[in-house]
Amino acid sequence: MRSSNCVLICLLFVVACSPKTWDQRNLHAPSRPPSPTDAAVLKIHLHSGELVVLRDWREADTALSGTGAWYDMDRRQVRSGTFTIPIDSIALLETSVRHTSRPAGPTIMAVFTTIWGVFTAVCVADPKSCFGSCPTFYVASDTGEVLAAEGFSSSIARVLEARDLDALYAARVTGGRFTLRMRNEALETHAVRRLRLYATPRPPGGRVFASPDGRFFPAGTITRPTRCTAAEGDCLPALTAVDEIERVSTADSLDLATVETIELEFPHATGQLGLVLGARQSLLSTFLFYQTMAYLGTQAGAMLARVERMPPEAARRIMGMARLVGRIEVELWDRGAWRTVGTYEEAGPLATQFTVLPFARAATDGPVRVRIHMTKGAWRLGYVALAQLGEPATPVRLDPESVTRDGFPDDGALATLLDSTRHLVTYPGDEYVVAFRLPNTEEDFELFLESEGYYYEWMRQEWLAEEDADMAALVLMQPADGLRVLARQYRGVAPRMERLFWSSRFRR
Repeated sequence: MRSSNCVLICLLFVVACSPKTWDQRNLHAPSRPPSPTDAAVLKIHLHSGELVVLRDWREADTALSGTGAWYDMDRRQVRSGTFTIPIDSIALLETSVRHTSRPAGPTIMAVFTTIWGVFTAVCVADPKSCFGSCPTFYVASDTGEVLAAEGFSSSIARVLEARDLDALYAARVTGGRFTLRMRNEALETHAVRRLRLYATPRPPGGRVFASPDGRFFPAGTITRPTRCTAAEGDCLPALTAVDEIERVSTADSLDLATVETIELEFPHATGQLGLVLGARQSLLSTFLFYQTMAYLGTQAGAMLARVERMPPEAARRIMGMARLVGRIEVELWDRGAWRTVGTYEEAGPLATQFTVLPFARAATDGPVRVRIHMTKGAWRLGYVALAQLGEPATPVRLDPESVTRDGFPDDGALATLLDSTRHLVTYPGDEYVVAFRLPNTEEDFELFLESEGYYYEWMRQEWLAEEDADMAALVLMQPADGLRVLARQYRGVAPRMERLFWSSRFRR
């Protein structure tokens, strides 16, 4: 649907319908509490498992104070009155904001309501297709500004805060200054601890690739596959060039964890080699996450607060379904047997990411044969190549030089990104331009972006209708069974998810 038609339809919807009231649940980082003018009630989830509900509050340097009620871990009220709560004891903040839709009028608020209506109309059509995937990063390329990376996609809570390293493969570097645009385009709260650029000189005619363990390998010779075989037959045309053509498959209708295999062949090569992959996840992992949120329903905030109190490894186990579908394993045919040479995991359906899985091959006759194992329907594979690798290189590490917002310098945001003890917190529609100074304008650099942080997904009102405690327990505690139960449901929504997902991005 053309965007102009979408605006018209949504405007008519707002004018025609009678007022409707609903509660929107928002999650906030402890370091960025909302103002009492933005919500009637503040729920404070503590690391201890207790809950404090305040009806008026104020923020000090290291604490929140206000009047309300205190509940124990079983949600029994134990006392009421005025409380002062240290920030470092808080796992999560939650608010409920009441909204009423009204006919649009000739005011600025009406214009905003219409824009918001466009966004939510898509999500109402299919709430599991709403756009989301943490901070998005855009860079200038030879074809214009492109989406180049998404940061820390698996870090859905503070306890899961992680470092993400993304190749800015399409970035065009001109002169000694490099800029990227960071956006929050979803109903999410982002907490960005660090943005850092890694610059490594490219070998003549070659590229530099990062391995999953964070090493940087120059590749002087890069060879395309000569054969590619998958369940559908020949898959070679989709994998030989960095373009918009991707090899995709359909998820299994009985078990979303079903694995498929791709076999590739390359010309004879020996020495230090590496399999280069250009891939991004499909919307399967997004669907699984959103469906879990829907099953949790009104308990999503309490569940997330419990996750925040877990050790990181225990918290990662909660994401069991995503872990079962989100891995690529590569095998090499070596001396008459298949051996595993590496695995790759990169959450996020937005930007194609490039990585290299290094391995050594002794002098032997015959072509190089590899197999790729991955979950059916979980990956969009766009590029595969064999690279002759040099010794790992040491990149130049660059911190931001400046940050601008709405065209004006934002020294506060810059200071926050340079201070590893703080987070730059962003909300839907926020956008920052971050600039870096390159060390030598005469060299051709391969650039990589390091981002570190976490984010909170906002609960969609439409999801609450699917609240189901039994299904929530199943997908969280028995993820393999959950993937079988959800297989048919995903097959029903998958054909339209891609279109709706991209059309629901939040922009100012």
